[in-house]
Amino acid sequence: MEEVKHYRSGQHNTKGSPASVDRTSVLSCSLDNPVADVQIDEESINCNNSEVVTKEEDQEGSQCFCCPKGSRTQILTFICIGLVNFAGFCCYSIISPFFPKEALQRGASQTTVGLIFGCFAVVSFFASPIFGKYITTIGSRFMLVAGVCVAGCCSMMFGFVEYMEGTTFVVFCFLIRTMEALGVSAYFTAGTAILTHAFPNNVAKVMGTLEVFTGLGLMAGPPIGGLLYGVGGFKMPFLVVGGMMLCCGGVVWILVPRQDDEKEEKKTTSLLSFLRIPTMALTCGLTVVMSCSLSFLDPVLQPYLSDQFKLSPTDVGLVFLLWSGVYTVTAPAWGFFADIKIASRFMITGGMVVLTVSVLMIAPSPLLSDYLHILPVKEWVTIVGCVVMALACGPAFSSIFNEMLWAASDAGIEDNFATYGMVSGLFNAGFSVGEFVGPTASSALVEKFGFPWATTVFGGFTLFYTMVLVIFYLWDYFKHSKRGHTGPSTEEERQHLLV
Repeated sequence: MEEVKHYRSGQHNTKGSPASVDRTSVLSCSLDNPVADVQIDEESINCNNSEVVTKEEDQEGSQCFCCPKGSRTQILTFICIGLVNFAGFCCYSIISPFFPKEALQRGASQTTVGLIFGCFAVVSFFASPIFGKYITTIGSRFMLVAGVCVAGCCSMMFGFVEYMEGTTFVVFCFLIRTMEALGVSAYFTAGTAILTHAFPNNVAKVMGTLEVFTGLGLMAGPPIGGLLYGVGGFKMPFLVVGGMMLCCGGVVWILVPRQDDEKEEKKTTSLLSFLRIPTMALTCGLTVVMSCSLSFLDPVLQPYLSDQFKLSPTDVGLVFLLWSGVYTVTAPAWGFFADIKIASRFMITGGMVVLTVSVLMIAPSPLLSDYLHILPVKEWVTIVGCVVMALACGPAFSSIFNEMLWAASDAGIEDNFATYGMVSGLFNAGFSVGEFVGPTASSALVEKFGFPWATTVFGGFTLFYTMVLVIFYLWDYFKHSKRGHTGPSTEEERQHLLV
């Protein structure tokens, strides 16, 4: 009995641990039979305690997005998905320097070339929510690896359309581009959900840092594509970048561990239950607006700079590189502030206001140059507008994913892999809509009204949506303040958020 007392007093009381159960059984056994020989398996207790410590260390590592403090699994997962993002966006952007000319030579019209580019975003819009809905059924790790491999194989296959002409060329371009979009949607949705699960308290920091890989991929893709095209012809860029994607798929399969969704119940989440949440719906709209702002200059800025200021293609490329570089460098810094819930909406509102001003500066708008005479039509004004626009996109864009997660949590939706997958799918779908609408609308507006009035329309659009967000944020703030004075919310009130 003395031995049992001494053993019990010398251990930490860990609630629910196997060690505490063993101590209870030992004590009860010794009370029933005082002369029994009590033997304690110290090795199993130490093993159980080490498992508890390991879990606590992993949980502690997820609290801080910092390489020295994060676990090895977290760091490897982030690096792998970052490399996949870099390779994927290289794969997406390599065709811009040479494909339009090659397509026109093979009998495709200019409109058809635009549709080949645009079908990527359309397919992503429809596929991403579906992948997000069924991420736990398919398995996030399998979806990630399969998506990377499909995208890589499609990129390599695209190189062989060189041997086709006319209708056959166009049909196979659409088919391969569609399959590639499905692969990219799968791995992007799964990768974002996996990172959200790995760093639940630092989502904005992780997404902001991930934008470095995305921006580098978009910046490196066109020059790499042009260089490889000059060295080895049409097939070379697709074979090299596609092979790089397949190598990334192998690395991901080896280094990214099995995820917790494989242990969760295989269930799906209703898309309508998410879209009925007001904050979720408005934030999806914000994703579309931000994506439009990031992409609407792609088809129209180069002709304007060349015609208005006589810039060479190299100078125009430097302007785009400056824009991408500023956004890539500043996005991670904004992510560190976006994880603070009280700061997130201020960042979105401030970023949208500055974004509106920057869009009006780029031409500049006739309202500022011809009517108010505030800004001259000068090259430096346009360049400054592009830089300010890149700075404004960071705070607004880095807060979007957290706003979606917080909206789902406030509505009482369970915090699990299915939720992360659905949020990731909606985010990617909204981004895809903006990628399609932005260039299409800007091209149509420039053709009808000219570049200065086109930027004026986009500036008015962002200003209108900023006002909608401010009104909603004020209404939401006062509603929650009133609820805080009247007492805690009931279950019925929480369910009302879904209506």
